[in-house]
This record gives sequence, C-alpha cells and structure tokens, in this order.
Amino acid sequence: MEQNIKIGQKGYPKIFEADNLGAICWSHAVNSMEKLKKYLNNPEIDFLEFDIRLSTNGRIIAAHPPAMESNLPFEYILEQATNSKQGIKLDFKDPEILIPCLKMLAEANLEQPVMLNADILQGNKANIAKFNPVGFLVLCKKHYPQGLLSIGWTTTNNPDLRYTEENIDEMLELCKEVEGGNLTFPVRACLLPKSWEQLRRLLAEKPGSTLTVWNNEPVSEELADEIKENTDPERTFYDFIDSEGNPLRLI
Repeated sequence: MEQNIKIGQKGYPKIFEADNLGAICWSHAVNSMEKLKKYLNNPEIDFLEFDIRLSTNGRIIAAHPPAMESNLPFEYILEQATNSKQGIKLDFKDPEILIPCLKMLAEANLEQPVMLNADILQGNKANIAKFNPVGFLVLCKKHYPQGLLSIGWTTTNNPDLRYTEENIDEMLELCKEVEGGNLTFPVRACLLPKSWEQLRRLLAEKPGSTLTVWNNEPVSEELADEIKENTDPERTFYDFIDSEGNPLRLI
C-alpha cells in the first residue's frame, strides 16, 4: 500500500495526536531488543529511530558505529512495526544494505510513516560520506517511493564546525527535483547556534521541507532555549535525549 502522507502536510501531526511536528516525541537510537520493548507502542513515543548497519557476520542489524553487533535484527524491527502505529526512522550506516532493506520495507507493507535517513554529503571538516548522494535518492525512489527522505551531512560535535554556505548550496542542488513535502533535513543541534542563517535557506528555498534537529548528546538548557527561539515547530522535528539517554520532549 503506497502511503501518501507527506511531512509538510498540515494534517501530518494528527497521526500522532500532536499539535505540530515539534510536539512529536522521539526515541533515539533504539538499537537493542531491550530498548525496543521499552518504547514500542509506548503512548508517550511517536517515532522510533534505528541505526541500521551490517554486522560482522553479514546480518542487517540495529547498531550505531563503531558497534557492529546487537541483538536486534532488521527483520524483527519490521515485524514489530506492523503491530504499531509509531513512525520509524531508519538511519542507514552502510551503503550495501540499502537495497535489501528497501525491498524488505516494501514487502512489509507498513502503514505508518517511514523516514529514510543517511548522511549523504560531507559536512564541514567531517568524515567523507559513505553513500553516493544521487544513488541514495534514486534507490529510495525506485524501491520505496512512499518513504520520507531524510538527507543530511556527516558531522562532528564541534560547535565551531558549523554548516557552511557551500554545504547548503550542495544540498539544494542535489535535491532540486525532490518534492519539498517529502523531505526533511537532519541537522545536529550543537552546530545550530552558528548556522542559523545558512539553515534557514533550506526551508526558504525548498518549500514544504522541514528540519529534524537531533543530538547524540544531551542539550544544555541554553542551547534548548536557543533552538526553541530560532526554529518553527510547524516545520521542525526535535529528536533529543535527556541526561539519562531517555527521550526528551522539547516543547
């Protein structure tokens, strides 16, 4: 069943009984069986985020690099998702798993939103992206066109290494043929204070698109306040954790 929900549509948050995108609550890095059981169908959680990669024995699993093992296979994630209304975000870490994952997704026939994420461009003084950027978009469109595209840059947690004009230019050129309502740009929270001017161009020049602000580390009160002041919850997801690593609802 092709899913027609678009991120930019006003009615999208109603799936999660939320007032806007910013009110949607995420569970970040659900990469173990224990964490999945804790948050699956938890009424406080709207979206589950998984890091998907290839294990040392060739299985597709949920694990965040440098970890290459976990007790959570990709097939099990899809099996459990069929019994849930929660959206899922798949953060692909290895290019070779993309096609088989997309094919399994198509066969799973999920009805909830599925976000397809990868760091497909190199960020400011960050690691080279593993993915071919055009190839990622082409494969997602071919094998899982109903997926919500989440395309970003490799990053570091150094606040001084902001998103540059060149980063934004490259991204806008890459996705010029992609419908804005089917597109979100994942951006790292700690880089935002020095990047507002650049990031606003994404939303201005790509109507209907959104930001997904995330952090692997807890955000300070000062940074959280700055994010709330400078982003629009109608066009921004907030995927944060607290000091204990638990989901944090920003607004």
